[in-house]
Formats: sequence, structure tokens, C-alpha cells
Amino acid sequence: SPGTTSMFCPSSSHGFHVLPFQLTFGPFEPILSDNGQFPFLYQMAPKDTTLALGVVFLMVHFSWNWVGLIISEDEKGIRFLSDVRGMMDRNGVCMAFVNMIPVTMLLYFTRAHQHYNQIMKSSAQVVIVFGDTESLLAVGFNRWDNVVTQRVWVTTSQWDVTNSKKPFILDPFHGALIFSHHHGEISGLKHFIQTVNPAKYPEDTYLARLWWMHFNCSVSESECKTLESCSSKGSLACLPRHHFDMAVRDGSYNIYNAVYAVAHTLHDMLLQQVDGQPVKKGKGPVFSPWQVMSPTGGKWVLYKGLPRIVSVMKT
Repeated sequence: SPGTTSMFCPSSSHGFHVLPFQLTFGPFEPILSDNGQFPFLYQMAPKDTTLALGVVFLMVHFSWNWVGLIISEDEKGIRFLSDVRGMMDRNGVCMAFVNMIPVTMLLYFTRAHQHYNQIMKSSAQVVIVFGDTESLLAVGFNRWDNVVTQRVWVTTSQWDVTNSKKPFILDPFHGALIFSHHHGEISGLKHFIQTVNPAKYPEDTYLARLWWMHFNCSVSESECKTLESCSSKGSLACLPRHHFDMAVRDGSYNIYNAVYAVAHTLHDMLLQQVDGQPVKKGKGPVFSPWQVMSPTGGKWVLYKGLPRIVSVMKT
């Protein structure tokens, strides 16, 4: 989910061995960027600084120079506020108000009336919202129906409530401007998603569950994993967006990048046959985390927005 950090941890397989390292494919977490605490953890998600820059450029383009901010009072929200405030100052955009939404329900309700009055009394017609779908932002907007229609709302993909499985009153918004990180097109992925089904991948329990829930399949009594009486026309493309989104969003793109990063790096390492690497009987080479991340004494360069993202640069 957007509020959590998911990890991909390669281990021993396919004849070679990698001591544990971690790639996160959830949203960028500032605390995880501390190399001292997390020397072998790498975040696939880009920082949100570019989103803040895009939001401010929008304000400048339309001459919106009196803007309100509603931001989740967590580390990511505070970092975003710092980024966007500096950019607004440099571009002549003024902050009408800043509402920091607490992360606990108790604190939220102690400030709810104050936040409501601040928004109602403000003359700002444009409001920037930053948080994720796990934050208490949605609680506030469900209570502030009468202030929503009076303004232009600008947010980021982390708070794209149209893709959330949680109940949310969307009608009063009449649309919002949502900024997201640029994603390069992944060749063949859309066709794969449209044609994939449990018959092709019988071990995939997630697919089986989707088909059972949405395509009137029955489960075999003799083998719980086997689906019967399924429609041959079933496709993920037929599902509502809040159940399965065909668009390649941040999380999916980060997972794709993580898999390719590991695959390309290990492929490069195996081709080079690292000098002096001992090989035990029946086992392949043993690689340390720093070698995986820097197989030639260089460093990873991850090209965001490109299907093939791994390159090694000498340092």
C-alpha cells in the first residue's frame, strides 16, 4: 500500500548466492536514505522533490500566487512542505495557509474545527494537498464537503483516492489535478495483463482469487487451487479500476525496475566471472551486497522512465 515500504530481497537461487540486500518499491521514505543505518538498502522510488517542482510550475503558469496547503504531518509531508515552500518563495507564490493534518485520530479531532475554519475563511482558490491514502486527509475531506467545490485542488499520485479501495466521497471534488512521476512505456506489459489468466499461471494464488471473485469460477473440491467453470472471456481489463488498475502506476513501475535491476546486475556479474571468486563444490559464486550493487567497482545508475534502467558507471 502507499503508506508502507515493500521490499524485494534476493537470495540464493539459480546456482549463485547473494548475501541479503534490499530494494524497496514503495514510496520514497526519507528515513531509509540514511546509508549509515541502511548500507545495503536501495529505494526504487524517486524523491518527491520533482513533484513539488511540477506543482509550483503549475502555479506560476496560471499565475496562481495565493495558495493554501493541506499536508500530512509526517516525515514525508514535512519534507514536501520544505521543498515546495522554498520553490514557492523563489517563484513569487505566496502561502495563504498551511494545515498540517495529524497522523493520529485523537490529535486530528482536537484540531479539526481549527483546520475547517482556516480553509473556510481563506480567500485562496487553489489548494495543494499532500499525503497518502493511509493518512487522515480523507477523513477531513469527508467532513468538509461544502468547501471542496469552491476551489481548485492539486495533489500527487500518492493521494490518488480514485485508486483507493477505501470509501471516499469523490463527487464534491469535480476532479483534481494529480501530479505523478514520469513512467516510460513498458513494451508488451499491457497485452500481457489483458491476456493473463489462472490457466497460464496455476501457481499464482492472487490471479486465482481475482477470477474466483469476479468471473463466477468455482473451486475444485479435490484441489483447492484448481478453478472450474470459469468464463473464457475473463480478463483483468474487465475489472473495475479500484479492484485492478490497468495503468502502470508508481508501485508497479518500481517493482518492474527492481526486478530488472537485479536481473541485469547479476547477469553482468556472471558474465564477468568475478576474478578470484571461490566456487565450492555444487555451488556457484558467492556475492556480497556491495558487489551486487557495484560489480565493477562503480555504482548503479538507475535511469528512471526507461524500460531498461541498469547501467554501471566507474567511480
